[in-house]
Amino acid sequence: MYVSWEEAKQFAAWLGTDFRLPTEAEWEYAARANTTTSRFWGNNPDDACQYVNVHDQTSKKAFNFSWQEHTCNDGYAVTAPVGSFRANAFGLYDMLGNVWEWCEDVYVSDAYKNHARSNPVVTSGGSDRVLRGGSWNDVPRNVRSAGRYSSAPSSRYSLVGLRLVRKK
Repeated sequence: MYVSWEEAKQFAAWLGTDFRLPTEAEWEYAARANTTTSRFWGNNPDDACQYVNVHDQTSKKAFNFSWQEHTCNDGYAVTAPVGSFRANAFGLYDMLGNVWEWCEDVYVSDAYKNHARSNPVVTSGGSDRVLRGGSWNDVPRNVRSAGRYSSAPSSRYSLVGLRLVRKK
């Protein structure tokens, strides 16, 4: 939480040469876990509370946000401890919800349309970086495998974190 893309990159470098941020395509592949639905558990956003931490009845009651919430209750008003919910079919926890996660790529609105189909890495076309996965305070349409957001590399928010991958 409160980690910028720049800090995420610095952390990965500090760990050594074995770690890096995922590409956007790698992140989506991991989040989908071989499913074709909008979320790894299916298409119904209101089943989210069984699987991930989202803006639901708990956070609505705690903060009275004006935007749409999931109609379920996951028991967490803000971030939940990692692994509090079910893993996806790849055994990965918290791929959706909890915090948005930084990806390596530069954010371009039509990135998949104009780049290679096999793990494209977008390195030009803007300065903002890609965030994926939605967070604990997002509306249902954002907490899905294809959900994308962007922010400046120096931005730090309470609902943004990181996930690293091990280099091959």
